[in-house]
Amino acid sequence: MGTQPAITVRALGKRFGTAGLPALDDVNLTIERGEFVCLLGASGCGKSTLLNIIAGLEQPSSGSVELASGSAAVMFQESALFPWLTARRNVELALRLRGVPRGERRAHALELLDVVNLADAAEKRPHELSGGMRQRVALARALAQDREVLLMDEPFAALDAITRDLLHEELERVWREMSRTIVFVTHNVREAARLGQRVVLMSSRPGRVVNEWRVADNGPRRIESPDVSRLSIEITEQLRKEIRRNAA
Repeated sequence: MGTQPAITVRALGKRFGTAGLPALDDVNLTIERGEFVCLLGASGCGKSTLLNIIAGLEQPSSGSVELASGSAAVMFQESALFPWLTARRNVELALRLRGVPRGERRAHALELLDVVNLADAAEKRPHELSGGMRQRVALARALAQDREVLLMDEPFAALDAITRDLLHEELERVWREMSRTIVFVTHNVREAARLGQRVVLMSSRPGRVVNEWRVADNGPRRIESPDVSRLSIEITEQLRKEIRRNAA
């Protein structure tokens, strides 16, 4: 069990409707425990569909997905917080669904909000929070599910560049401190190069894994660093080839 990968995807295919074009075809992917993997590709390449299948929200048409932990927590682009609940109570709800005793939820929720540097906003409702703060609450709520695997579908796409960069730092810190396995979907090349230990590029029509890059873990990276820039240029060149190939 200790050496089993966190996620194993074998010969995965997905077709919407009996006559529809395949969205995914023969996807094979192994993600180790504690790994941070970015799924990258042009819009419509099937990366969100793949994430939804891993999460159990959709069923594959062929192939299989195996999670060593049995299930995963999911975080989407929209924070989807309950507007009538405070930040703390939104996190407490996840703890309640997990079966945490009522008397322990408040303290645990505050601990998780502190993990994402938001303990001082615990009693604020979503409309009182900025977009970045709402996503921090959503991250705390995802962590409250206490799953080994965290699946993230473009969670920072709607945020401005500075806020996104700050949340990159927060997410990397949380990943290092909590040793979660993270699968992060993005169409932003620099974001993938900034965050991923491994960047997996998917083609379109249908989605397949066509290339991947492993990134040396030499500690926290900055989005403007030369290493991130060099990797971004290399990935962008490959991505452009895939887009041109599919447009032909």
